[in-house]
Amino acid sequence: MTPRPLVSIIILNYNGLKFLPRCLASLAGTEYTPTELIVADNGSTDGSLEYLRREFPQVRIVDFGQNWGYSGAYNRAVPESNGKYVVLLNFDVEVEPDWLSSAISILESDSGIAAAQPKLKQYQNHQNFEYSGGSGGYLDAYGFPFVRGRLFDTIEEDRGQYDDSREIFWATGAALVIRKDAYLASGGLDEDFFMHMEELDLCWRLWLTGHKIVVAPPGTVYHWAGAALSADRIRKMYLNHRNSLAMLIKNYGLSRLLRRLPVRILLDWIAVCASPLNGEAKRSLAILWAHAHVLLSLPKLLVKRTRVQRMRKVSDDALDHVILPLSIVHRYYVRKQTVFSQILGSREV
Repeated sequence: MTPRPLVSIIILNYNGLKFLPRCLASLAGTEYTPTELIVADNGSTDGSLEYLRREFPQVRIVDFGQNWGYSGAYNRAVPESNGKYVVLLNFDVEVEPDWLSSAISILESDSGIAAAQPKLKQYQNHQNFEYSGGSGGYLDAYGFPFVRGRLFDTIEEDRGQYDDSREIFWATGAALVIRKDAYLASGGLDEDFFMHMEELDLCWRLWLTGHKIVVAPPGTVYHWAGAALSADRIRKMYLNHRNSLAMLIKNYGLSRLLRRLPVRILLDWIAVCASPLNGEAKRSLAILWAHAHVLLSLPKLLVKRTRVQRMRKVSDDALDHVILPLSIVHRYYVRKQTVFSQILGSREV
């Protein structure tokens, strides 16, 4: 009988002492074996490392002594792991015992699948999907991400409606199960992103190089939304807009980039004008800040784009089932399609 592959579970920690006890306690009940557990620490000052050394001596600690962000920390931690698969796991989660089994089973069944994610639900309310992962993520034509179970501010209750395993565009960075060799070969996460959208950018590269990504329910992880950076913080808005634009510039083929980037910029400027009317003036500032940064960083982005396009093995047309050729902004705000099942199967822009 073929032994099951080792899975390295890497928890990225930054001042996560409030969440680590519950996270580690739930991981102790993981049904899948064998695993190794690593905590990569981004210079915590809240006593996290002292707690780990005292209460969980079996956990391997990779102490960076400084904050490399999400991208930089994982790029340094993944090479330190021993598993065939690595799990990029947030500290602000708790897991069901079967959270990992389905993902590994699917990955082992098809070598073309590079990454998978369990279903992500709310830490605070276990009945609802969680906005940063749900049951798998997609992208619209203009770079706006959405998930099965959450469109913008509308979060669905999990009634089993998205329990099928299927190809998705992106797997959440809160619980990303990925082949170690695919992670390293793809170049890992873009460290200039620092945090937010970096897993989408990585997943796009995986698709372009001929890999697939899937969601693997019924395995379930509960995630505390916004524990690292609150959703209403201007910095989070800035990072999301900035990194989304950078992702489009790097990964789209030239024809689609020339057609879709202008529309995306127009949508951003509409948001700049409309946000103050909705009491969100800081969103306008975040978007302007993001656009200014992208313009100043354009030479570096074009170098990265050249590198990505040289890696490409798959056409943009082949990804229309995961990068949906429509505007999720138009569907949600104009056509009032507020749940994923209303979007599914509709392909017109």
